[in-house]
Amino acid sequence: YQQQKLLLDKRTELHRFLIEKPLWIFVGGSVTKKPRKKDVSDVVDILLFLARFVKNREESVRYLDMLLSGRSGLHDAQGRELFAGAFTYLGQKGLNGESAFQDILTTLFNAAVPGALHVRQLKAKGEAEGEVALHIGENNEPFGVINVGDASGLCKLCEKHPDYLVVSDSEFSESLFRRVNTPDSSINVLIGSKKFSEGWSSWRVSTMGLMNIGKKEGSQIIQLFGRGVRLKGTDFCLKRSQRSVGLQAPEHIEKLETLNVFGIHADYMRQFKEYLEDEGLPANEDQIEFVLPVVKNLGKNTLKTIRLKEGVDFKKQGPRPILGPPDEMMKRNRIILDWYPKIQALASARGQGPPVSAVREEGSITESHLAFLDLDEIYFSLERFKSERAWYNLSIEKQLLGNLLIDTSWYVLYIPKEELEFRSFEQVRRWQEIAVTLLCKYCDRYYKLRKAEFEKDHLEYRSLSEDDDNFIDDYLFLIEQSRKDIVAKLEELKTIIENGELRNFEFQGLTAIMFGRHLYQPLIYVSSDLIEVKPVSLNEGEHDFVFDLQKFCTENRDFFKDKELYLLRNMTRGRGIGFFEAGNFYPDFILWLLVDGRQYINFVDPKGLRNLKGPDDPKVAFYKTIKTVEADLKEQDPSVTLNSFIISNTRLPEVTWWNGGMTKEEFEERHVFFQQEDKDTYIAKLLARALRLENELVSFQSR
Repeated sequence: YQQQKLLLDKRTELHRFLIEKPLWIFVGGSVTKKPRKKDVSDVVDILLFLARFVKNREESVRYLDMLLSGRSGLHDAQGRELFAGAFTYLGQKGLNGESAFQDILTTLFNAAVPGALHVRQLKAKGEAEGEVALHIGENNEPFGVINVGDASGLCKLCEKHPDYLVVSDSEFSESLFRRVNTPDSSINVLIGSKKFSEGWSSWRVSTMGLMNIGKKEGSQIIQLFGRGVRLKGTDFCLKRSQRSVGLQAPEHIEKLETLNVFGIHADYMRQFKEYLEDEGLPANEDQIEFVLPVVKNLGKNTLKTIRLKEGVDFKKQGPRPILGPPDEMMKRNRIILDWYPKIQALASARGQGPPVSAVREEGSITESHLAFLDLDEIYFSLERFKSERAWYNLSIEKQLLGNLLIDTSWYVLYIPKEELEFRSFEQVRRWQEIAVTLLCKYCDRYYKLRKAEFEKDHLEYRSLSEDDDNFIDDYLFLIEQSRKDIVAKLEELKTIIENGELRNFEFQGLTAIMFGRHLYQPLIYVSSDLIEVKPVSLNEGEHDFVFDLQKFCTENRDFFKDKELYLLRNMTRGRGIGFFEAGNFYPDFILWLLVDGRQYINFVDPKGLRNLKGPDDPKVAFYKTIKTVEADLKEQDPSVTLNSFIISNTRLPEVTWWNGGMTKEEFEERHVFFQQEDKDTYIAKLLARALRLENELVSFQSR
């Protein structure tokens, strides 16, 4: 609409740039097929969206007000407002939701007043065959055309929605599709099902919607994008106005020179990004799988680890858990559910600017919402959830569920406030889904806490072996087929490993850390979205910690004359070592120090502190509570000392408010060290604190 409005208002100024009337094309993955167990095809879904927009005026005006005010409720993966700064021209026009809605009716839908969406099959044999015209009201000019193979089947599906769609046919009609590119065409919306990748061409395409396509049809998607990146430009130069030297372009022309692409259940952004960035059109075939081996080294001495005793089975031996109200641990570590859509945004530097940070609103399920929810269906959903996980020992009582939902002590729900207002029964379906999602998360957390609570009394020291779940045999890399350069570098890295030439290796966002004191090599860090690796790579804080530890070991060889140090990455839930006492905490690394026949087992977790709840947070306080674990296991082996450390990648000034004001020394007393401020000393401080060697700490700090 903004593009159409801009062209209408500035037609004279824009004439020399040869910009065609904007056209929205919408491509669905199916016409009459019913995907994902839904009751409509993709194309019918699109029609229902358009019909609801026109018919439900009050709701549409509300959404337009949200968009024009910069609070759409649509955020990208970083939580930024997706459409911030996108509608600056409409903002300058002073439009609000009501005036924009009325103008959209006139400009896009060729109608003066709202009406039913008429779906009219053009039955004339020949050029109009397979076309369906779209009108608002019976006598208005068509605003859209559908061009599909099975028009009759589509219309039959439309007949199932008489509240929104009025289906008819026309025996004698000219082709609307063939006239889309003519100057007098009334068509503003073109809908089809992947047909546009087969020879059709237009200078008009300015907005493209994709639905349920792009998962495998990469080459077709690239062709589709080609429809929309075509610009005639001044004197047919085929360039944007900004690329034309010495030319003064009208304000806001970039809105008309930008292709807007969005998708629903579509996976096309990476292909599109490569299409824009690469000079050629790379083939989009399946990803290349590359297996990179690891080298294991358990060291000279037997290392101790903490594991569950053999034969202990919570389901068979533990108390039968009954889903109940949240305990203090559940309240301290509340479940977070973000209901804001996580839409992957790709903003062109010359189109929409970078999104601004958005403030997410919080909401909750209240007794008013509860009155509309189907608690029986929620209960059966939880039973299915439990059954899928084989938690046959868990009991769920239906009468508890309503009270859990209105108790906000255990969850945080991020959701636009409009979504919790009662406007239609469509909202109720969303509330039902929110309720099920929240309770499934609660059920998962509750069960795992009860399991961990039982297992904490059945731990033992065990000798570490290569079949421990914290070891891996190899990495699996997934690389885009077109990136042969990355594959070649991985082959080079593989050769280095196989030849025993273990050295750090870096290439375009991929780092392989060859740290000899880690019990397998390499450790992988990936900062590029072109590469996917399993198991998941190190994050930035973990990467920095390993590098800093490697540097310390290289520069302080005298320190290790009578000591040995080993490091092992601790895997996530299900494989690694976790601690119920710290809220089912799984630290990122296990660091062993072997001195004079003793083993100091240190659990180290590089992390940000912003989301922790101060010095009493279970993860921070674990430096004390781990001593309870040590005391419980002392009879098994009194030569083992357990420690816990947090390496903060949050800067000290951002958390000095903790506990009414804390100094760095007070943090360090709680085994929290700062990775950025003390980059050259925090490793020494950690090791000295682990060994309680204050004289060693003074020695390191004086260097």
